[in-house]
Amino acid sequence: MPSQYFSNQISPAVAKAIEAALKVLRGLGAETLEVDLPRTELSLPAYYVIAPAEASSNLSRFDGVRYGHRSEKATDLESLYCLSRTEAFGPEVRRRILLGSYVLSHGYYDAYYLQAQKVRRLVAMDFDRAFEHCDFIVGPVSPVTAWRLGESPALEAAKDNPLLAEYLSDIFTLGASLSGLPAMSMPCGFESIEGGRRLPVGLQLIGPRFEEARLLALADHFQLATDFHDQTPELSGAQP
Repeated sequence: MPSQYFSNQISPAVAKAIEAALKVLRGLGAETLEVDLPRTELSLPAYYVIAPAEASSNLSRFDGVRYGHRSEKATDLESLYCLSRTEAFGPEVRRRILLGSYVLSHGYYDAYYLQAQKVRRLVAMDFDRAFEHCDFIVGPVSPVTAWRLGESPALEAAKDNPLLAEYLSDIFTLGASLSGLPAMSMPCGFESIEGGRRLPVGLQLIGPRFEEARLLALADHFQLATDFHDQTPELSGAQP
């Protein structure tokens, strides 16, 4: 998937690195073409309905009685549940449990969870159609380079909402996850920043269902033709 597909969404450094990676693949004999995944952008809202719902359901057993951490501050059964889960789960986990409980609750299941599952099927159908014309789909892992330590991703669309920015950075990987497709990330370049540091760029490889062996073979060919896997970002000038 050439970088033009993402040209209005990803940073210039990521687009440049992905295009360079495609050039390497062409040099190895691959033929590239653009594919249409019209509902990929719907992967984000669908995932953040389905994943929290599954997290809420799966983590319900970690109540301090049967599984998981048990708070030593509890004085009764209700405080045992509340304190054990509050102490054991971080902010993002608690956020997903609350959201998942909401979308699975009576009156909202059909409106949110069921609709998200329908969107999931539509996203998978887009990938199935794309693989009728190609063997693999190649693109970026994230719209931006790796985040700086202690900072949120600087996505223009969510510059005033760091949490939303973190969720948006998943946009290119969620489609494969929702569709049950094998996918992997590989280093494919760096973006130079101030202080002599470099931030890595990830290349995403997506294959048809049950084609893990061929996907790994493609990754191996790319790795043999490049040396990004042997490089590490310089940390000179990094802030403590």
